Amino acid sequence: MRGALSELKAAPMVWSAVLLAMVVSQTVICSLIAIATIIDQDYQGPEQVLGSTYTGPALAFSVIITIAVLLWVMNSALNQRRHQLALMVLQGALPWQLLAWNLLIVMGLFILSIAATCLLLPVITPLTFAMVTNPFDLHLTYAGSHLFDSLGKGLAFSAAPIFISTLLTIRSLSKIRPMEALRQSQDPPKRIGVFRFLLGIVCLIGAGCMLLIPAFALATNPRASQMSSDAAPDRMTVFLAFAMGGMFLLIFSLAAFAPYLLPGFTAIWTRIVALPSRTWRLAGQQAVGSIQRQGATIIPMTAGLSLLMTVSGGLSTMITTLLVAFPHTPGSVPATTDMFASLLALTGPPIIIAITGAIAGTLITSKGRGLDLALTYVSGAGIGQLRVLGALDGIITMITSALFSLVITLLCTSSLTFMLSRFMGKAQMSVQWGAWIVVVLIVSLLGAAATGIQALTTRFENSVSVISHAIGE
Repeated sequence: MRGALSELKAAPMVWSAVLLAMVVSQTVICSLIAIATIIDQDYQGPEQVLGSTYTGPALAFSVIITIAVLLWVMNSALNQRRHQLALMVLQGALPWQLLAWNLLIVMGLFILSIAATCLLLPVITPLTFAMVTNPFDLHLTYAGSHLFDSLGKGLAFSAAPIFISTLLTIRSLSKIRPMEALRQSQDPPKRIGVFRFLLGIVCLIGAGCMLLIPAFALATNPRASQMSSDAAPDRMTVFLAFAMGGMFLLIFSLAAFAPYLLPGFTAIWTRIVALPSRTWRLAGQQAVGSIQRQGATIIPMTAGLSLLMTVSGGLSTMITTLLVAFPHTPGSVPATTDMFASLLALTGPPIIIAITGAIAGTLITSKGRGLDLALTYVSGAGIGQLRVLGALDGIITMITSALFSLVITLLCTSSLTFMLSRFMGKAQMSVQWGAWIVVVLIVSLLGAAATGIQALTTRFENSVSVISHAIGE
């Protein structure tokens, strides 16, 4: 126990980030489960599962995003502490002792997150309740009598990925030779294990099946021309579900192959955007070298942006296709638009979890960025240039995330358009380029603010001590 407390004190930023991701994901999921119970208790109509109907998409998206975020955040946190694990191995620690020590730390954080969730749940649930019920005009009064009944299921959804990630990461790190781990910097290993590689292949194949098979299977189904304009949207929503499933599998495959994809992808786009600035070239070179570490921020942010823009682009494509397919039934389009707008509003909770994961990743990697700045300062860079480099680091990270999201969104929206063309006989793909420009600008500003503040508050006069501490850790 004393060793676990010492580890929490030695890396407060890392473990605070893990605790933040755990608390937010647990609170959001528990609030959605509680809202489903509240709606079912208060609704007096013939449908007794209305709560599950209205909260189902948001809850499903939130659970999947939580799994991706917590797996990646915990993996990144443990990778940041592998030097400490290597020192413990040199001192004679066995693999089971490393596992027990880290599980004790995670268990302590999990208990703290439960306490924080219990305190936040009465505050967050009414806000989430309004977010879910207002778009559907349910006119229900919030009641918190069943609030804490949701804790069991909500905690189970968050506990499973946390402990599974701990087991897998410690198992992987225990195979690293101590001297090799000690020589490494703050960047994670550039190779992946067999299990992770196979998992990435399975996710990639699954994504291909989700995005392609439904379109070819439509040859045996009745075409939309034989259906009414009221029945077509229900069938189209199924196609959107397949596209969303393919999107999530693509995100998991991206996370699995991140050590191979992130450096090359970043190098390509930073060379294409060749600004006539020595600082930009230096920032691009540093970004390619440290992008492995930034995956702690890129993967959660990519998941959130992909969810937002795939749902938005998919719904826009479906509405445009309905307008093309049923031009003489204008009454169906506003109702469909309202339904799609309500579904889009339900993506708010999972996006909150994804953004929190990106914030946690930024906190986890703050020490590595500080070391990069210290090394650059020692090599002769000026303080003004270092602060610009710090801001550019966040911009490059966020643009990389946005570009990955754009690729995933285009693949999924193209697949949805292909399904609709097979079903409707004709379809029109809608890409919201204006929204993408706004998204890129917003995330770039957020990234520049996050890393720029760290560079602005760093005392570069202590760079030698920062480097010495990193080497001696």
